[in-house]
Amino acid sequence: MGTDDLFRKRKARNAKAISRKREKRESYDKVLIVCEGEKTEPYYITALRDHFGLSQANIVIDPKSDSSPTSVVRYAKELIKENSTDPYNHVYCVIDRDRHTDFQKAVDQVNGFKSKETELHLIISSPCFEYWILLHFVYTTKAFGTSGESPCQELISTELKQYIPDYKKGNAAIMADLVQNQLGTALANAKRSFEAAQRDGTDTPKTEMHILAQYLKNLKRLND
Repeated sequence: MGTDDLFRKRKARNAKAISRKREKRESYDKVLIVCEGEKTEPYYITALRDHFGLSQANIVIDPKSDSSPTSVVRYAKELIKENSTDPYNHVYCVIDRDRHTDFQKAVDQVNGFKSKETELHLIISSPCFEYWILLHFVYTTKAFGTSGESPCQELISTELKQYIPDYKKGNAAIMADLVQNQLGTALANAKRSFEAAQRDGTDTPKTEMHILAQYLKNLKRLND
């Protein structure tokens, strides 16, 4: 048997494997979510995925990047490239604004991304993801970090711990409970604060997590 025959057979087997993988997936978009954090964000988004009954074969949550916005975007691009034979429809990079010096560079990298198969998005929370968590309890547009302290640390210590006294990053049970019982409040509060920030010409506090949550909420409904 010649080399060409072996190559053609191997190519055919690979094509069948990809076809079977696609058949196993449900009919909605194949989505990748890359998180900045290793615990809080993926725990929350996993709870969100499970709450909406989305198959793990369609939603892939990958936190394996360091904490800088550009590293999240770089890792997302690597995964897009690795999955080019069975591409993602949408890839979301969940990042914090905080005081990252490479934040604008990450924004520019996403805006400059070109692909026929995959749309790349940023989901930004300012100052940090904990602002989205706080909005599950209360609406606020308070500015954090004006005292010189880390804005995220101030938000957690002065605001969030009023509602979750034992809050620690990476508590999966807390994330699941928030999604189950208070997601509606968070969606309404986040939309309200987002619109207020746009109206006032400011970028903090603000979160785009309601956009991602609403997208996931609608994802399977469109195909039910």
